[in-house]
Formats: sequence, C-alpha cells, structure tokens
Amino acid sequence: MKDENLLAFIALNFLRYFDGNFVQSLRLKSLLPGDLLSTPSLLKSFTSSEKVMAKWYEVLSRGLHLKEFEACKNMGIDLLAFGDDSYPSSLCRLSTPPLLLYWWGNQKTPGKAVAVVGTRRCSNYGRRIASLLGVRLGREGFTTISGGAFGVDEACHEGSIKAEGITMAVFGTGVDQFYPAKNGPLFEKIKERGALVSEYPLGTKGMPWNFPQRNRIIVGLADVAIIVEAPLKSGAMITGRIAMEHGIETWAVPGRIDEGVAKGSNLLIFDGAYPLVDVDSFIYLMKGSPQGFLVSSEEDKLAILSPEEGQIYKILKERGDRTVDNIAGECKMTPASVLECLGKLKLHGLVAMSGPGRWVINEMTEGE
Repeated sequence: MKDENLLAFIALNFLRYFDGNFVQSLRLKSLLPGDLLSTPSLLKSFTSSEKVMAKWYEVLSRGLHLKEFEACKNMGIDLLAFGDDSYPSSLCRLSTPPLLLYWWGNQKTPGKAVAVVGTRRCSNYGRRIASLLGVRLGREGFTTISGGAFGVDEACHEGSIKAEGITMAVFGTGVDQFYPAKNGPLFEKIKERGALVSEYPLGTKGMPWNFPQRNRIIVGLADVAIIVEAPLKSGAMITGRIAMEHGIETWAVPGRIDEGVAKGSNLLIFDGAYPLVDVDSFIYLMKGSPQGFLVSSEEDKLAILSPEEGQIYKILKERGDRTVDNIAGECKMTPASVLECLGKLKLHGLVAMSGPGRWVINEMTEGE
C-alpha cells in the first residue's frame, strides 16, 4: 500500500469512528484513502458529526498520523490496513472489521488458529484446561489467540510458549501499553513467538469499553473459538456470542452447574456451542479426524461406547427428542455427565442438537 493511503488510514483510525467497511464507501465515490489527506473536507460527505470533523482536522494539523507512522517504523511495528494484502482476510467475516491493525512480533500471519478465552477469575480447573489446550495446540502447530489477561488467557499463552508454539495476544490498548503490567514478561515472550495485535493507536490506555470491542478481533483471527470458563456477564461470554453470531465454530468447556465461573460457558453449550469434553478428541478433529479416530459404521461406533453413552443413545433412539434434564432423569445421571456423554456421541456423529438444549439421533447415521 502506498504511504499516502496508509497515512490516511492511520489518521482515520485516530477518530475511532470508521471501520473497514469505510473502504467500500470510498470506492463507491471513486476515492482513494489518500485523497482525504489532499482534500480533508471530503470527509464531510461520510459523517454529519461535527466532533468527528473537528478531531479529523486536529489530527492532520498536529501531524499525528505522521508521528505515528514514524514511531511504528522505529519500533518495528507493522501496520496492516483493510484491503491490503497483508491484512488477515478472516477478519472480513466480521460485521465491523478493524480499519487498521498494529502488528508487533515475529509471526506475520495467524496461520491455522484457535482462539482460547475465559474469565480472569478462573478456577484451578479452568486454568489447568487452558494451559493444556495451549500446550497441545502449540505442539500440534496451531496458533493460539487470546487476550493477554490474567486467568484463562494467560494460562493458554503460557502453555503455548511452553510447547514452543505460536501464540498471539490481542490488546484492548495500544500494542505498546502492556496491560496488565504484571504480564509484561509474558508479552515480551509472545512478541518473540507470535505477535501483539491491536486496532488502537499507540499510547491508548486500558479503558473498559475497549476490551469488548477487541474481542471480535480475537475470534475474527481464528478458525475456531474455545470458551473455557465464562460467567454470564463477562468478556469471554461476549466473545463466545460474537463467534456464534458470525458463524465461527465455537466450543465451550462444560463446567459445574453450581459455579458462577461456568454459567456463561454452559449456557453457550445449551445454545449450540460444541461441548469440549476431551482435549485429545478435539485435537484430532482439528487435524482432520485421522483414520482410526472416528469409526465409520454405526455398528462399529456403538461397539466402542461406554455403558452410559450407550444408554443415552438407546433412549434417544427409542423415545426421540430429549432435553439434557430429560435424559438425566431417565438415565439417573447428573446433567454434567449427560453433557459429557452427548459430546462424545456427537463426536462420533451419532447424535445432533435439534434446538437449544435438545438432542436427537443424528438422522445421517440411521439406516447406514
């Protein structure tokens, strides 16, 4: 991208008003981003906000875009503008793709990536699973993407680094603002093995409203999203919702139904997210289900089921559509155990969701 167009993107990004869709608006008027620098008043045709226009003229008059460009150049930070060849194409799935990304690190593309997110106040179990996912995904060559926060995010990044894998942190601050500050050493390691990513200008502090916005980038960069633990009102829950709304494959780790840290992630499963009940199985699926993992015929699949899984399959086959609570009562199992079994049955293609929290026999397997 020519410097004049990139400089225009930097200047526009200071406004925090336009997203990547603005590029199409420019094209419809046969304009290039650089045209806005040579004729600043052209921006009036894209906004009626006087505050935005005042900020626009301030940015240009103070040369903030020029200073930002030089600062990034000196620090070795790449600037990826929407529509540029280096801009991650997966972000175009988002309804509001970022206009500009600051990309600081040795890994220039996400590759095949998995987003792993969760609450800062995770349980020991949640931290352990997040670390295990980071290790296993890193070892198998997948990039892990998270938010760099304490708790689940931190554990996933550290697990990936431990396995000498690639990991990326998406900030709700400028990439030069390490937040939380105590994770500074971790962020330096992430720069070495992956990248720090943000849509916010350098120097941007950690304002509360920035983090929900950055969550869309975490899932937008990934092929698959995993929610490890999420309270009902949490950034991780927002991330899961964003992933599901944009058609990004979403998994959630089942948790105890009486623990607040798992209420949101359990609800995501109820609403259609895949239950992640076994890390090995998930890794195999991510690698393309190697021959021998998923058995082909229904008869062979049934032969390897546990007694509990076989009981659930039999009930669904004989009695039809059931909720998790229905199955739990009829099989004399806990809802958590039922969810775990259903997850494994789903992995084998034997059952499917018929609606929120409801399960049926997978019609594709019947009659095989």
